[in-house]
Amino acid sequence: MRLFLSALALLLIAMQSHGQSTSTVVGVKAIVRDATTQEPLPFASVALKQKSGDREIISGSAQTSLDGAFQITVASSGNYVLQITFVGYATLEQDVMLSEKKITDLGTLLLQPNTKMLKEVEVVAEKAQVEITPGKRIFNVEKSLTAIGGTAESLLRNVPSVTIDETGAASLRNMGATIYVNGKPTQLTLAQIPANQIASIEVVSNPSARYDASTSGGIINLVLKKNREQGYNGLASLGVGNNSRYDGTVNLDFQRGKWNITTLYSLNATRNPLNGYSHRAVKNESGETESYFDQTTATDQNNLFQSGRVAVDYSVNDNNVITMAGTVVGGVFNTTGNQTYNYSDINHVVTSDGGRQTVPHNDYTNLGGELDWKHQFPQKGRELSITTSFTHNRVSNAGDWYTTAYDVTDGEETSQDGYPVTNRIDGRIIGNQILGQLDYVHPVSSMAKWEFGLRSYFYLRDQQYLFSEVHGETKTLLQDYSQNAQINEAVNAVYALYDRKLNDRVNIQAGLRLEQSFLHGLSHFDNSKFGYNYPSRTGQNIFQSFFPSFAVNKKLDETSEWSISLSRKVGRPNFRHMFVGIQANDKQNITIGNPAVRPEFINTAEASYNKVWERNTNSSLQWLATGYYIYEDHTIKPVTYPLESDSSILVTTFQNVKADIQYGIDNTMNYTLGNWSFVGNVNLYESIIQSIDVTTKMFRYNAKLSASYKFKGGFSAQVSGQRRSKSQQLQGYQKAITAADFALRKGFWNNRASLTFIINDIFNSRKTYTIYDQPALYQTSMSRRDIRYYKLTLQLPLSKGATKKERKVSGPDIDFGG
Repeated sequence: MRLFLSALALLLIAMQSHGQSTSTVVGVKAIVRDATTQEPLPFASVALKQKSGDREIISGSAQTSLDGAFQITVASSGNYVLQITFVGYATLEQDVMLSEKKITDLGTLLLQPNTKMLKEVEVVAEKAQVEITPGKRIFNVEKSLTAIGGTAESLLRNVPSVTIDETGAASLRNMGATIYVNGKPTQLTLAQIPANQIASIEVVSNPSARYDASTSGGIINLVLKKNREQGYNGLASLGVGNNSRYDGTVNLDFQRGKWNITTLYSLNATRNPLNGYSHRAVKNESGETESYFDQTTATDQNNLFQSGRVAVDYSVNDNNVITMAGTVVGGVFNTTGNQTYNYSDINHVVTSDGGRQTVPHNDYTNLGGELDWKHQFPQKGRELSITTSFTHNRVSNAGDWYTTAYDVTDGEETSQDGYPVTNRIDGRIIGNQILGQLDYVHPVSSMAKWEFGLRSYFYLRDQQYLFSEVHGETKTLLQDYSQNAQINEAVNAVYALYDRKLNDRVNIQAGLRLEQSFLHGLSHFDNSKFGYNYPSRTGQNIFQSFFPSFAVNKKLDETSEWSISLSRKVGRPNFRHMFVGIQANDKQNITIGNPAVRPEFINTAEASYNKVWERNTNSSLQWLATGYYIYEDHTIKPVTYPLESDSSILVTTFQNVKADIQYGIDNTMNYTLGNWSFVGNVNLYESIIQSIDVTTKMFRYNAKLSASYKFKGGFSAQVSGQRRSKSQQLQGYQKAITAADFALRKGFWNNRASLTFIINDIFNSRKTYTIYDQPALYQTSMSRRDIRYYKLTLQLPLSKGATKKERKVSGPDIDFGG
């Protein structure tokens, strides 16, 4: 803690020492928009000119950002001419009087389409489905027709380089991705975040030292919708599908003067009849099959959640914005299950059988609050931001199990001793998550800047899973199958980042992050402790707490650039990895944590080439190719083995094995041709997993293609397909998965309203097949997370927004930091 207080003191001194030097800054800022659609115009050229006799001398210039904003500073006050140019639009020139010690805010400036230049071509300014840069890819949610009315999980299936596994977790290039919501960690799963709440998805594959070092697989940041229009406006959405599937969303927003308020309420319900199976061949010491085990599972998934959010931006003045937000999420997630199983001999004659029925009673609530402050100094690019959040999460963990087991002789069943068994599960998880972060950006010249930051993150969790056996009125706790622990996690960090332009084309960035982290667990059953400290109290692993990053970017011309980035990250074990109690999945498959598991460390290198072919009125093409190498040292992997006392039961635990190595090339393409739009991604890579005894190696690929077409009459259609190749594991592999989704949309009321028909998983093929292949047994299992469904969604605007006369510039957005 002394280290972080010292760093904070130095940071405040540095800020104060530079405060006087920027007090005389003179300049102008504004936001540039299309006069017809009110959409921001990124990459417009802006020049500030001053007359000198018969000539005009350019005193400063800039290019608008993705949200259309710009700011130019000059040496002195006086009369200037502001000129804005953009291809396809009439040039805007405006006289500006600049005062001393002030950045003049011109609000919103509107560019008119140049109808003479474009003749009969209709110009419609709209965002691309994917915005690609070497450091970040932005996926615009409104272009994903197949995920309308869905969840963040269904949205991410269409995002380049991202895959969703059978548990609903997201990975980026086969590495576990860190999920942020508005740049902050979340306790919600992807299935608990409504898609209608999300404006865009930002993907950062190799984050710099600015970001948390535990983002080993990259960052997926879900940017929530934010009101950007003056006056009142909103949107209502209602969706209905088969299998009792329905959802509804209402957005009501207001902006006037210094206030900007965004509200949302969402309800989502799903009911899925799912099935799965496991077929196992048990072998003797000679490797010959001697018996079989077969299990089928039928489940009825019944989930319902509601989400409400209010976010308020208050612009204190031109340089200060305060953001407050509150979120309430709650619902139920109950999956009723019915398992049947049997054991048979080498001749497939059944020797025993039985089953298990599970009736869960689970619900959850999540309460969150945020308070952020952003201050922009008069000096261009200099800013200070403070980000805070608190989240309280409560998840119940309850259910009733009824298990039967019979010996079978000549087709006759005899109940085994001790069966049937009734079990009761009681418990809950209560978690409190606290985040505090300070980021400061200080330009030292027009070509260089420093960034500094402090971050503290705490996750305090009380977890209970009490597994009892019920006999009549007597309930006996089975401690070996139960969990009752207090777990405290923390990460404190400080970072520095230096960014410099060597010339107009070359930019370098170097950073260093220092993190102090710990996980402390205490079992209430026997007061046993588990966890880790980095660095340790003796300082033995101090160098494992340093995380450097380096990047260089070179612009080859106006349409192409390349970049190289290097970073070091950490993957910290979670509670499930480390807890020693048995985590029962079903009667024949259990999981046990390993308190000896330690963090894994990841070194990542990327080289990217980004090329844009010149746009004309009918087509454009952008291609990003990234070659990468990832070395994950002491990687944490699941290891499965038969239980010594009963070889019919498989036990899964976790171990640090030698390494997980991946290298390949990831290609993303965004192509438009007339009414067609294509977004494609192909990741080709070699995957190597090394343990002390075993090395597995496999060439793998992930591919995605989304094709959209705009018909006449307001109709548009989209087909999205995904292919994930066969993938190896330490003790087996998973088969390839191919799936596709379809959506047909009809827009009306000038395309402000719509009716969309969706088919999820057209071929009903989104199934996970896992092969476990070891000397003692061979097992094939199938599971699935969703089934094919059909859905119809209606979206209606709730207002027309403000008139052009009422529109003013909104407060600045707050980007997410480290």
